[in-house]
Amino acid sequence: MKMIAKVSRWSPGLTLIELVTTIVILGIIMVGLGLSLRTVTHHYQDDSVLLEVHNYGNAVMREIMKEISLARIINKEQINGYSRISLKKYDTFGNETSTVITANASEGILFNYQNPLDGNLRFPTKGRFRNNNQRIITLKDFYAEEVEFIRPNLARYANSTWEINMDIEVESFVSTGSSIKELVQFQRVAFMPNRYISPRSLISNQVGS
Repeated sequence: MKMIAKVSRWSPGLTLIELVTTIVILGIIMVGLGLSLRTVTHHYQDDSVLLEVHNYGNAVMREIMKEISLARIINKEQINGYSRISLKKYDTFGNETSTVITANASEGILFNYQNPLDGNLRFPTKGRFRNNNQRIITLKDFYAEEVEFIRPNLARYANSTWEINMDIEVESFVSTGSSIKELVQFQRVAFMPNRYISPRSLISNQVGS
């Protein structure tokens, strides 16, 4: 008795419609992954640059606080929209040392017209993710002012206490051609013990401060 095997007219496999559908779905998945990767990369770049801005801001404010706390005489004026702080201090032999703290948009904070920490503390305009205008770092504001006092018996303390403010702008350019701006703000209060215990410096500097 002969056995006859039946062969199906359709062998198992993908039809043209199923193949096209699979390609379309894979394409959508790849696009989604690409967008997600771009978002993650963009946020990583932002975080990296912002970390450097925060590190710079905290370091330079710490140096400003130290210089002010050691000074006996302080003068402030506005130059090109930024505060310029002139400080004088004296050693145990009465020798005078002067420090001028200035600011500008592209170089940040300067001590005697040089970068702080012997030139090692640079404004973070250059570095990773800042080439080809990916990120633009700008010093938007720097100002100092005496702390206001309410009661007359606090006037001497207030004349020896200064509030320092600094704003740094981080501008990031996105793929659409537009930009996103983020403002990083720093604020410190500096006390001048040498000025507080020396009423003579308060009298001689009352107009200039």
